[in-house]
Amino acid sequence: MINFVYVLLHVIALVGMTTSIVWLALRAKKEKGKYVFMLCQTLIMIWTASQLCDLVAENAEQLFIGYMIGNIGVNFIGAAWLHFASLYRLEKMRMPVWPLYLIGVIHFTAAATNPIHHHYYPVFTMKSVTHDFLFYSNVFYTYFCILAGMIIIYRRSFIEKRFSRRQAILVALSVIVPTCLNISYIAGAFPDRFDPTPFGFGITSICILLAVYKYDFLDVNYMTFPKIFRNVPGGIIVADALNSITYINDTAREYLGEINTAGDIYAAVSDADFSEKRNEAFSETEVNIGTRRLNVRRYNHFDGKAVMAAAYIITDISKYHELIEKTRKLNAANEEIAVEKERNRIAQEVHDTAGHTMTLINSAANILKIKYPELPEEAKEYINDISREATAGISTLRMAINNMKHQSYTSITDGIKTLADSVKGVECELCVQGEETEDYLFCAVAVCDSCRESITNSLRYSGADRIDIVVKFLESSLEVYIFDDGCGCSEIHEGNGLSGIVNRIKEIGGVVSFKSSEGNGFTTAIKIPLGEKM
Repeated sequence: MINFVYVLLHVIALVGMTTSIVWLALRAKKEKGKYVFMLCQTLIMIWTASQLCDLVAENAEQLFIGYMIGNIGVNFIGAAWLHFASLYRLEKMRMPVWPLYLIGVIHFTAAATNPIHHHYYPVFTMKSVTHDFLFYSNVFYTYFCILAGMIIIYRRSFIEKRFSRRQAILVALSVIVPTCLNISYIAGAFPDRFDPTPFGFGITSICILLAVYKYDFLDVNYMTFPKIFRNVPGGIIVADALNSITYINDTAREYLGEINTAGDIYAAVSDADFSEKRNEAFSETEVNIGTRRLNVRRYNHFDGKAVMAAAYIITDISKYHELIEKTRKLNAANEEIAVEKERNRIAQEVHDTAGHTMTLINSAANILKIKYPELPEEAKEYINDISREATAGISTLRMAINNMKHQSYTSITDGIKTLADSVKGVECELCVQGEETEDYLFCAVAVCDSCRESITNSLRYSGADRIDIVVKFLESSLEVYIFDDGCGCSEIHEGNGLSGIVNRIKEIGGVVSFKSSEGNGFTTAIKIPLGEKM
């Protein structure tokens, strides 16, 4: 019955230590201290397993084998504990490791060769096992390592304040309790074949689990990152060295759809430049996906020159761009209002001064023809030229003033119709083909200004009786033709007026051509592709 109780206690200890090792392996931070502590737990498990072997041994040979298995844990637990204490909260030790384990190798060799010298176990039988100086040398060394480890933990927790004191106490208890049990066993407080020390280590594994669960032994990234990233407003994606997705939050799925590899991200973003820079430390792009404007940033983690992992942060910047666009439109509207006011002021000034002067010149010319009919024919011809130029100037001036007052064109059709209606003394007709939409509005000012310049040239130089304007709203372009039936010319010289038309249309991606010949009028052809919108 007693043996059954002992076996049950050791099984409980093994279960406790196995649980703590699995917990550490899955949830603790990936650092050297973690793995050395797992080594400590493993050595204790070997020690505990040897106790089970001792309890079921039927002869001295089986008992000795059980003791040798136990000595694997007993002889190296001190070195492993001091190693762990030295690494605790440090990236590397300040002293070499191999001497610690070398002493353990020496003690294990002494135990394994005991039948030759009997200085480890002077008496080793099924009924009694006694100890000699080599055994106590190992005990002294183990206690020394445990004490040194406790001092290191004490200094870092209570003096250097490197981590939680409560955690330090829990970790320390996991060693103090079994050490006290071991001292009691050596002092003879327990039967020879029942060593409670490994059982004590198993129970105190609970202390380690508490330290791991509650304090910073735990990999808090593993616990908190998914919860945090799941609720952040942006998309988060993490990919490994093989471009497989290791983490993606719900927001990223909403933005990009189902993503399994980094290739799926590039396919969704479809930015060749962003894809080509996939091996750079940082790169970003902006793309339209559905109704959203997204900013996609990639951060690479390198191991040497190789990319080991990549993090993608995706932000919806649609509202930001909408705000920029609204601000731009508001600024443009304010500028247009200011310009319109200035135009109206200038137009009124021009109308009051130049318009009045030209009207007086025209009236004076007509009066000359009436009051002095006996003037030579050559003089009358000059007077007629003056009257004609004054009349054309008045029409041009009126059209220019109307243009200045209607510079903020709401449509191309309305703008050109206003220009045509302002022409006096010459028949001017507008023909519109196709349907005007907002897609054409980007070139309204340039087209209307060019039409005004063409009409002005016809009135000034061609002596035309009729001007025809044809506007074609095509699917992929806008075409405008201005014809007059004037005198034409054999050679076209691009002065300020024609050059202004060419430059104006060229700025918005269009082309202009002029055609004319003697007696066949003048033609201006404007073609603007919609794909070149500014």
